[in-house]
Amino acid sequence: MAIGRRQLLTTVALTALAAPVLAKGAATRAVAATGTAPGAALAADSGPLFMQVVAHEDDDILFMNPDLSNALADGTPSVTVFVTAGNATGDPCATVCWDAAGEPLRTWNRQMGAVNAYSRMTGVGDTDPATDEVGHWTAEAWTVAGKQVERYVLKGRPVHLIFLNLHDAGLGGVLAGGSDTTVVPVGSPLPGPSTYTAADVVEVLRQLMVTYRPTVLRAQDELPDSRYSGDHSDHVAAATFAGRAALLYGGPLIQVNYRDYNIGDSPVNLDPATAGAKGVVVSEYAGHDHSGNYSDAWFSRMYYRWSRGTSWAGLNQDGRPQVFVVRAGAPYTYWRNSDGSWGGPVRMADPGGRLAPGIAVGTNADGRLEVFARRLTDHHIISLPQGVPNGWWWNGWADHGNPNTGLGNEDQVGVPVVASAQDGHLELFVKNGGGGLSSIRQTTPGGVWTTTWADLGGTDLQDPVTAIRNGVGAIEVFAGTRTGVLGWWQSAPNGSFGGPGPIPGARPASPPKAALDQDGRIELAYREAGSGAMLVSYQTSPGGSWSQSPAPLGGHGGVGEPAAATLGGRVVLFERNRGGGVSSTAQNAPNSGYGAWQDLGGTVLDYPTAIVDGGGVLHVFAIGADGRVRYRAGTSATTFGDWQDLPL
Repeated sequence: MAIGRRQLLTTVALTALAAPVLAKGAATRAVAATGTAPGAALAADSGPLFMQVVAHEDDDILFMNPDLSNALADGTPSVTVFVTAGNATGDPCATVCWDAAGEPLRTWNRQMGAVNAYSRMTGVGDTDPATDEVGHWTAEAWTVAGKQVERYVLKGRPVHLIFLNLHDAGLGGVLAGGSDTTVVPVGSPLPGPSTYTAADVVEVLRQLMVTYRPTVLRAQDELPDSRYSGDHSDHVAAATFAGRAALLYGGPLIQVNYRDYNIGDSPVNLDPATAGAKGVVVSEYAGHDHSGNYSDAWFSRMYYRWSRGTSWAGLNQDGRPQVFVVRAGAPYTYWRNSDGSWGGPVRMADPGGRLAPGIAVGTNADGRLEVFARRLTDHHIISLPQGVPNGWWWNGWADHGNPNTGLGNEDQVGVPVVASAQDGHLELFVKNGGGGLSSIRQTTPGGVWTTTWADLGGTDLQDPVTAIRNGVGAIEVFAGTRTGVLGWWQSAPNGSFGGPGPIPGARPASPPKAALDQDGRIELAYREAGSGAMLVSYQTSPGGSWSQSPAPLGGHGGVGEPAAATLGGRVVLFERNRGGGVSSTAQNAPNSGYGAWQDLGGTVLDYPTAIVDGGGVLHVFAIGADGRVRYRAGTSATTFGDWQDLPL
């Protein structure tokens, strides 16, 4: 019966255009069946479009949700590329799972699982997971970079699914220099198989990017955390191919990578309702793949591999904000002009390799900004300073090496965080390859950096850490673990560090974010394990002891650390909420408790950042689904103007 249903699908000619699809509030996107037809690719400024590149037909719904479901529910155009056929599982496979004769049927069933899941996420499917939702879709053979792929188009919706059909569990071998000939599913419109090398996979993905012009690329984990559960070689290979294609594509897309199997080793970070909704989507898929290898832990979690963090904004010496964004591995910057307009984006100096998205911004003693990043190609920590305050930037990055050089775990180093000591010298902190904390510092304010990393101890640190100077002039550093929050502290301003010591009662499901009360006490905000609600621990005196239990702040759900700023003596927190927008809360008065949360709207990718400019205006920045930097501003801790977009 499944075969018969497949034969009812419409196969279109290779040169035909797919039915036009409409971006929500954007221009029409038409996709050419050849991948290279004139006019097929629309300009990136025609509206948002997400592209997911995953290894298997369930990787997106397991590891990229609820982000994926939220975007589809919003009507954001989406294309998902499944690199392998998933032919190792899929029904029927109870006794012939590795029998090559069953591959075409297993591949077809996994495709139908994906079709069912997307039908449910877009609201066109029924409530029976066993029912093929194929009637809502058209299928076609499509030539891309000389290879034959399958494309499913959801009727009347801006959603495409593309299947390359390379062999399951063989993608790592292709990445390593081998080749593979694809599976042709049962009843497929494909005229025959295609053979791929690694270069072919990258080129097909690049051509798909050229055709669709994604504003956001979602991919899997290219570099899994070796401390926890292992990952599938196909996941790593698919993520690597996606990253290489994005670099060659060169468009201004934002890349977001997701952790896979090892999310089960981290605390629950989705609220129960969101986890339940994710489970429903997975059940739609699982009706066609009864492999029985799903961990319940995957339904209740979603973690990014590389956090953007909430420290990617800084202030020029004259008080003007400047923000820094990584697009396709390259750094870009925007700055506010003295007349209130914005400059940028300007691509900054070549960092010598792809960067992780987490940019940290520091301010030197003379007012020059300096940005810090992690280079993915060699795992080094690098920095780039302004040449003069409020002005130009150097054209070469300083290389600060890696705290684990020669230890074999250099690739496990996290993204950097920076703080300014009381005398003006900068201190740089990073989760090291062993899971502890390492640091280097400027030898004099604004001067050269030490070349030897100091190991400050700690274990099981989660990326990124946060650092701040407290009310008595000493730097304190905080990091979440899977069971608590650790703190380090300078024994005196500009001095050496003590610790780590635990923050009492902390039970985090995100890294912490530090902010300063009007009286100099530190407020430390983070997500609560099991609920996703926001908690705050606080010092009882500047530089002193901590509250014995965190205060519950509630919130609107979501994942990841908050952004924080202090305006008029009141700490203001911003979170990315469960719907993919931004919510905020503020202290009712300086040094006091927090008020109700308000939903600021918008649809953002991951984590916002916030900063108060020299005129006392609070700015919150985030990245939208169209890849643009968005911001709201206000002179009150609770009142903001409308969202505004910076140029792409």
